[in-house]
Amino acid sequence: MFKKSDFELYETSAPAPIFSTILENHVEINNYLKKEILDHRQKYPMSTDIESNVKAWRSSWVTHEENPKFQPFCDLVRNTCSFLTEKYYNVSNEMLVTNMWCMMYNESDHAISHDHMPSLYASSYYVDVEDGSSPVIFNKDTPNELTILPRNGMLLIWLGNLKHMVPPTKTKRMVISMNMHSKV
Repeated sequence: MFKKSDFELYETSAPAPIFSTILENHVEINNYLKKEILDHRQKYPMSTDIESNVKAWRSSWVTHEENPKFQPFCDLVRNTCSFLTEKYYNVSNEMLVTNMWCMMYNESDHAISHDHMPSLYASSYYVDVEDGSSPVIFNKDTPNELTILPRNGMLLIWLGNLKHMVPPTKTKRMVISMNMHSKV
């Protein structure tokens, strides 16, 4: 059997793509999602996993299975990932949402550095971000560090192995995140 020392690691300076867009009808989408997240939190007031990288209220990893009202949004993100796979990588491949969760950050809440392996893609959608909310930082303390300040209606999609974190925030933010795998 292999062990880690059997392999040599070659690091490259090649950037990993992070796709970003503001959804065209985000005001309508955000109004719907904000209501559903607040309703979901009322039903499930406690975060479900103390060992989470997110140090804020978070719904379960399978919120999309618990609450079918999130399914249309899951379909939108899933279809977007399939589109990006085809247009960016020239591979026609349908995606599957394996995890979906909601987060509500308050002052001082944050997320420690982590990735979403073994997922092919990870995503974050910003439902309600107040001015002064912390950025998401990819590849912190590396030559490829990238800081993105979230905006309402912003959808970020990136490869699941990309490390990212959120410093302690000064204001509230409401976010939906998902993990995607290839359906085949």
